[in-house]
Amino acid sequence: MRPRLDDRYLTAAEAAAELGVSMQTLYVYVGRKGIRSQPIPGSRFRQYWKADIERIKERGPRGRANSPEDVAHESQLTFLTERDILYRGRSAIDLSIRASFESVAALLWDVAEEDVFGTPPPATPELFSRLSALLAHQRDVDRITAILPLLEEANPRAYDLSPAGMARSGADILRWMAALTVKAEAPAEGPIHQFVADQLARPPEDADLIRRMLILSADHGFESGAYVVRAVASSGVSPWRAVAAGLSVSVGRRNHLGAVDAISRLLREIDEAVEPEAPIIQRIRDGEALYGFESPTYVEGDPIYKHGDPRAKALFRAFEERIGDDKAFRRLSKALSVAQEIRGIGPNNAIACLFLGQRLGLGPRSTLFHLGRAAGWVGHAIEQHAVGEIRHLRGVYTGPLPDSLKDDG
Repeated sequence: MRPRLDDRYLTAAEAAAELGVSMQTLYVYVGRKGIRSQPIPGSRFRQYWKADIERIKERGPRGRANSPEDVAHESQLTFLTERDILYRGRSAIDLSIRASFESVAALLWDVAEEDVFGTPPPATPELFSRLSALLAHQRDVDRITAILPLLEEANPRAYDLSPAGMARSGADILRWMAALTVKAEAPAEGPIHQFVADQLARPPEDADLIRRMLILSADHGFESGAYVVRAVASSGVSPWRAVAAGLSVSVGRRNHLGAVDAISRLLREIDEAVEPEAPIIQRIRDGEALYGFESPTYVEGDPIYKHGDPRAKALFRAFEERIGDDKAFRRLSKALSVAQEIRGIGPNNAIACLFLGQRLGLGPRSTLFHLGRAAGWVGHAIEQHAVGEIRHLRGVYTGPLPDSLKDDG
């Protein structure tokens, strides 16, 4: 029998052995339990996706379905590989080159784009201007988190929790988040990336870079925000509140906020230094962490992107193509090349996104990245809502016992 093509697959014999079943039962499992397979080129044999085999093995022979007692860990949304990110099996890198942000959001939500983005955005609530003015000096995440429930309350269709209804809410959320990110008074129809660029008075090349960034930031699997969004969505709240929960998590101390500040400081120093590579060299010399380079994405202690962050690579190729002569970009490129030469590390997505935000005149804590990520959060909310509510589980109490329960003996 032909061997499998790579370590992500198992041969039929290996898969059957892992599950402790016969070859015939394995073939039945392909249809009944969703084991994915593909032909081995040049042979009549097939190879079987190892992760599916491990999933079924973990569940046991009875094939227990997703339990509503837990946040679902299985998803059809996003698959992270060493060199690409796949949204429902399609390359996010390729999509960023030619697709619209709206079409990618619709892909993640498994709906037709025209069904959710083909209608005008909802009317602006009467209290919006007053609340927006009161929160004008708050950081963007806090301002948007406070306003989203108001927008939900004013929009009757927000409470349609069918998959199609949640997707329609997703379109409204993205349009409103775009408006709130650029401090516009109301959302608008038309491409979201173009609306953002127009509000910031940016040229066409920047509009294209915004589109690419939003697509590449749309989802990243089970990161902390997605996990919390799923937990909240399981209780039956609308996508508006699920996205608000994701925003709240994004500023946690164990999330990326500290890294955002450190990367923003590094970008500023690169832009202001006599020699752009000097801040990089100084940090390496002093043994400091080089934020913005090492992969922030680990699974069981191992980095996913062993060959560099594919999102960052795609964005920097786009920078080279669209703004290759820009002075700030040339200085940053020189600094990055030094990090690659000395430490053998490339930039991650955070530094690419923050550089673009800096170019657009947005602050380091702008919600432009969150606008992209909200598309994925809505997708996670839709998936988790279909699984059901997380049940109240009996916890394991480890605190002191009251006297009435102590053993007198």
